[in-house]
Amino acid sequence: MNGEKVKWNYEADWVASCNCDWGCPCNFNQRPTQGFCTGVYAGRIKSGKCGPTELDGVSFVWATKWPGAIHEGGGTTKIWIDEKASELQRKALDQILKGKLEGRPWGIFSYTIDQWLETAFVPVEVILDGTKSSYKAGMEAHAILTPMINPITGDEAQAKIMLPNGLVCEELNATATRSFAVFTKGLKFAAPGKYGFFTKVSHGN
Repeated sequence: MNGEKVKWNYEADWVASCNCDWGCPCNFNQRPTQGFCTGVYAGRIKSGKCGPTELDGVSFVWATKWPGAIHEGGGTTKIWIDEKASELQRKALDQILKGKLEGRPWGIFSYTIDQWLETAFVPVEVILDGTKSSYKAGMEAHAILTPMINPITGDEAQAKIMLPNGLVCEELNATATRSFAVFTKGLKFAAPGKYGFFTKVSHGN
């Protein structure tokens, strides 16, 4: 595929998690809570194409650890694509997620990645279910979202963040994480109780 000629786009259900405090300062152009970022994006494509290849129904998980803020680079990334994807879908989505076909957000994220681990093809499940949304990639990556809780009243706290110029999305629903971990060769981290969000996205080049 030629990155200058192949057009791609998709609309997807989206679940994400990272090691920042709820809300994530990165959304507001500030440094990550702990000075480094371990973040995961998981998508279930509802409709999409890469050139002539249909992407409908394919799920994936994209995980990265950056040693500092995302824009400072140095990231190590692992991609998991659902094993049910066809060979053409696998190749197309791998190129998209590595930024080889440019576009947002992957064409921008790719400039922050120094090391790409080998893409894996495993069972991938992405469930969009409000504050109980979740994702799972084989036995190597997973997260389950949970509502943020008011520490005084014990009530669930709801928050919607609007990002008119957001790289990944323009609107997201902020949550906490009940569980969140990545454990694979070359990439290991866990941050339960930290930040997560769910939304719907539209990406392309």
